[in-house]
Amino acid sequence: MVKDETVQHNDQPYYEMYRIIAENTTDTIVLVDNRGVTIYASPSLKSLIGYEVDEYIGMDAFDIIPIEDREEVRTCYGYVLQNKVSVEIQYGLIHKAGHSVYVETRVKPVLADDGSVKYVVAVVRDISIQKRAEIAIEESQQRYKSLFENNLDGVFTIELEKFYVINANRAFEDITGIAADEMKQRCFLGMIYDEDHLAVYETLFQIIAQGKPQNIECRLTYKELEERIVDITFVPIFLAGQLNGIHCIIKDITKKKRDQLELIKKEERSTFLQMSLNRLANDLAKVTKVAELEERLIAELKAVLQVKHASIVEEDGHKSLGQSQSNHRYVKFGVKQRPVYLVMESNHPLDSIEEEWLETALHYATMLYDNLHRIEDLMKRVEHMVASNETPRWMVKLLFKLSEKERASLSSDLHDSVLQDLIIWYRKLESLRSLNTFDPAIGAELMQIEEGVLDAIHQIRITCNELRPPFLLKMGLVESLKSLFAYTRMFANYEIEFNGDSVQASLSEDQILGVYRIVQELLNNASKHSNASKVDITLTEDSQNIHFHYNDDGVGIDVSAIQGSFQHMGIAGIEKRVLSLEGQIQFASAPRQGLHVNIIFPKHTNER
Repeated sequence: MVKDETVQHNDQPYYEMYRIIAENTTDTIVLVDNRGVTIYASPSLKSLIGYEVDEYIGMDAFDIIPIEDREEVRTCYGYVLQNKVSVEIQYGLIHKAGHSVYVETRVKPVLADDGSVKYVVAVVRDISIQKRAEIAIEESQQRYKSLFENNLDGVFTIELEKFYVINANRAFEDITGIAADEMKQRCFLGMIYDEDHLAVYETLFQIIAQGKPQNIECRLTYKELEERIVDITFVPIFLAGQLNGIHCIIKDITKKKRDQLELIKKEERSTFLQMSLNRLANDLAKVTKVAELEERLIAELKAVLQVKHASIVEEDGHKSLGQSQSNHRYVKFGVKQRPVYLVMESNHPLDSIEEEWLETALHYATMLYDNLHRIEDLMKRVEHMVASNETPRWMVKLLFKLSEKERASLSSDLHDSVLQDLIIWYRKLESLRSLNTFDPAIGAELMQIEEGVLDAIHQIRITCNELRPPFLLKMGLVESLKSLFAYTRMFANYEIEFNGDSVQASLSEDQILGVYRIVQELLNNASKHSNASKVDITLTEDSQNIHFHYNDDGVGIDVSAIQGSFQHMGIAGIEKRVLSLEGQIQFASAPRQGLHVNIIFPKHTNER
């Protein structure tokens, strides 16, 4: 407390020193009366709150205090007046420019002679920078606290001596299954799965030795019943440059790891199933009977899907098998006289990739099953026809197609290999004979060999042309026959007369080849057996059919005597050719009366 004593200072230097101190101190000195009205302020007031001294004197000192602090400061001021004691208080001021200034003020009463408080002296210090720093620190602490407490990952701290857990958030409690009150004085290593102790221990000592963050995946013992897989990041704590502890961030990655393991298992399973499909496809490609297919498919189902039982059954006509029941599953597989089902009994449901495997395997097997079933039915029908001495038209047509395919293949092989080799050897022999001088006998023998090779080349070309006449389809039937007759006339001892220019119909490949082969066979017969001097061939057409007529003046044959005889396979072949064209043939002949053949076939067959 300071008494108000009027001192007459005649010593001007002292007064000057007080003035200098008051006007140059960085703190602001304010004098207010017991009503709170300002009666003095030091010049530093302007740098503090922006007001000139003259503006501030006479103002209520509380007017520049923010509303949120005003009541507290008034209460403090009243306390000073009542108790006549000094106090310190921190509050805010409103700068003239409108922003806030934080100050720390020491308030001291000045007493009158009667002991009452006449004035109050306030020494005000600007602590805005310090206050803002404190606020920033507090906000930072609040953010850290919020981050610590509300983090979805476990956050905890361990001390360095015994690795005790000294602070942990709720997420850490959830991950470890240990309550906060049970965690005190508990070693972190004691929470680690036994087999991972060494790795975690070594990681902690690396942090202590190197002072750098480390990361590790390990397992925790969760409630002593199961394990949890976690990812832990260890961050060293430094205070004043010294390692003081270790912050730890722990993530529960159990589900992630199990999902990864499950994915790996699925990938391995998928690879296994794909290999199984490839193996099954290769095996089924070699199957020729329905029974073999069923046996192979059932074996694969048992091996791959581990089904308890699998079979292929046909509905008996009294009970439908389309509905799966309990652990029995029915999948429609094919149709014989009635629907055929694959029946499986399994102790476990199939997962998605196993379902896909089953669907793919059954799709492939079903197509093969249907085809094999049709083939077996077809074979039975063929066997019945053969037993009944019937030859189906489609079979004859198929056999001729296969025959023509083999002829074309043989012709190509002869032309591209044997013929080319002979041409090369012929040219080498010709060059050898022409560039060298030989003994006349050897030269003659070489000439004979050269001519023999040339004859072989010519014969192979003839054979290739007969096997597959060149440009047959491009030239058409009539022009191809003219070419054939021109070639035949060079070697035949009979005359050939052909009339066919009136035929303009567009014939199929099978029809052109069929007629061409029939003509070849008839000309071959004329050359070898008929001793004819003249052959007449006529080809005509009407709106529906093609008509073919053959006549020669040869020795003729007894048609009734040759039927069924293997001595006349050529005529039998002609009959089969006509059958494949869906046509009809008539033979007319007698000894010394020549051979007459009439053929008629439709322009448009059922299978063009």
